[in-house]
Amino acid sequence: MTKASSSKDLLMLLLYSKGPGGRQYEPIRGRTRLMKMVFLFEKELRPKFRLSSAVPAGAIPDFKPYDYGPFSSDVFSDLEFLVELGFVQVRRLGDEAGAEEQSEYEYWQAAGADRELEEGPVYEEEFSLTPLGRDFVEDREAATLTTAQWAALDDFKSRCLKFPLRALLRYVYMKYPSMTTQSRIRDKVVPQKEAF
Repeated sequence: MTKASSSKDLLMLLLYSKGPGGRQYEPIRGRTRLMKMVFLFEKELRPKFRLSSAVPAGAIPDFKPYDYGPFSSDVFSDLEFLVELGFVQVRRLGDEAGAEEQSEYEYWQAAGADRELEEGPVYEEEFSLTPLGRDFVEDREAATLTTAQWAALDDFKSRCLKFPLRALLRYVYMKYPSMTTQSRIRDKVVPQKEAF
């Protein structure tokens, strides 16, 4: 594979890259954070570092404004596919997910007409590559990026992971207000005096 052909490949690249600890394949905690990372990748990283040659526009999910900012059910569907394939593992953490996580997960479940709705609380989750997923990226995708592009991707992931989720949401809300028109938490994330 010479380039990422779908958002599944993009998720694999994000999970493969280094995080704030400087370690390869650092996990990504939370569905909402992962969602916003994919959104920001397309808006900020892909055009700036000429990643369009490795990640074409067709590999980027279509985002729409939703209760907690930009949302694409494709991200969750692709993540579920990668888990079922054995490329990504999910580790459930002890805490119940915050309101953002729960709402986005429920929306994704409701969007899938063929999907059986799960009852009960939604828990905070952490996503990481399995050894099979790591091998896949190394064998088929790692060579598609230059050293400079990998450095940009590593820096991007580090910045997205080192701040609290609310800070990441605030950044997205301030920079992309058109994606927050449906948000139920806009006033909490961006106080009125700073509103758009």
